[in-house]
Amino acid sequence: MKNKTLGKGLGALFSQVEETKNDEVKLVPLSDVIPNPEQVRHDFDESLIDELATSIKNHGLLEPILITPYEDKYMIVAGERRYRAFKKNKETKIPAIIKEFKKEDIKKLSLIENIQRENLNPIEEALSYKELMEELEMTQAEFSKEIGKSRSHVANSIRILTLTEEVRDMIRSGKISFGHAKLLVGLSVPEQKKLAKKIVDLKLSVRDTEKERKGKSKKTTRSNILYKEIEDKLQDRLMTKVKINDKKGKGEISISYYSEEELARIIEILENL
Repeated sequence: MKNKTLGKGLGALFSQVEETKNDEVKLVPLSDVIPNPEQVRHDFDESLIDELATSIKNHGLLEPILITPYEDKYMIVAGERRYRAFKKNKETKIPAIIKEFKKEDIKKLSLIENIQRENLNPIEEALSYKELMEELEMTQAEFSKEIGKSRSHVANSIRILTLTEEVRDMIRSGKISFGHAKLLVGLSVPEQKKLAKKIVDLKLSVRDTEKERKGKSKKTTRSNILYKEIEDKLQDRLMTKVKINDKKGKGEISISYYSEEELARIIEILENL
């Protein structure tokens, strides 16, 4: 794992991992090792795991996995792909460095490792951003500076989490790209599904999708622009979907949440505004 563009805050945390490189490597039974149950990444490309397994079989493991004591087992802090490759090779033991970490740091390190990988799908990347921001209690501006990404990229990533589960599944599977996904944000649920299906069925480019999106947009007024700006600001602050429904000067603000934990987080933010 390389500390590519992390700021001082995350870099200091990640340096704990770098320091372990000189620690003793032990052969640990695979049966004693478990993945991190809070790992954001759920989709592992089996073809890439196969390639890694073949490479390990031919050349050995170049970097041991990093594990930490967890109940009567060891939990993976870094190296789940290597762990999966060893299982695929039907190995019984794996080279590992054992180090104790604070519980809160394990999750942060796992998320940091995720965002540094090149092959995360956009949903996994967005979830990693969202959870790490919450863990570190950072704003999008602070976080984007810390990880060396533009604020607009971080904001757009998090916004795609407001899309329906059906559309998010299309993004996870690679049927819809990040560029397409950004254009679906803000559409009603029926419009999202309809345009997403059209993107997949007709293999629309991002430019073609943008034209379709503009065709669906309502006539732009000054009030529509104002409400959109307010929605964007609230979504950035609350890190969830916010919709303003205006009815001739009256209306309602809808704030989406997807779990009791997320509701509690949103309430806490609102109470501190």
